[in-house]
Amino acid sequence: SHMHDLMRIAALTGARLDAIVDLKVGDCANGSFWFKRQKKETARRFVPTHPQLVEIVERRTKGKVPEDDLFPEWPAPKKQGSQRERSFKASNAFTDYRRSVGVDERIPGGRRSLVNFHSFRRWFITEAERAGQPEHIIAIVVGHKRKGVTLGTYSGGPAEKQVRRCVEAVRLPKGSGT
Repeated sequence: SHMHDLMRIAALTGARLDAIVDLKVGDCANGSFWFKRQKKETARRFVPTHPQLVEIVERRTKGKVPEDDLFPEWPAPKKQGSQRERSFKASNAFTDYRRSVGVDERIPGGRRSLVNFHSFRRWFITEAERAGQPEHIIAIVVGHKRKGVTLGTYSGGPAEKQVRRCVEAVRLPKGSGT
């Protein structure tokens, strides 16, 4: 289902929901994703395609042109000038799905669940760290600013193989349908 595809891409790239929902077929070529700029990012962000995502990308891009949406299930808002992000309905669909499978975690008296779509981003970062990946490489993958003058100012950035190694160090748990 499209929700499973969305969740797997999130878990294995660390990308935000809106960046995933906005992907075009052309953003998923040559073994990598190119996510749109978000928050304080200065440029589109490159993330290598995890081996466990290859089938999803192949299935969703087959027979389509680069300008086609990767997730046509969630079109942009129809209302002219809408401030609503394209991911709004996908976020609601995720909440419905999460509740339908009984995933919820609340602080007593709290209104919202501690589990949300952003949990995949936090999980990716945690798993990359637990797999021994350097913090500055994880930061590049998820689009965080690198700390300090040395890497933040003077470095031209890591080699693609370092970034790929970081992404591939994260593995979905056994039995997660992959």
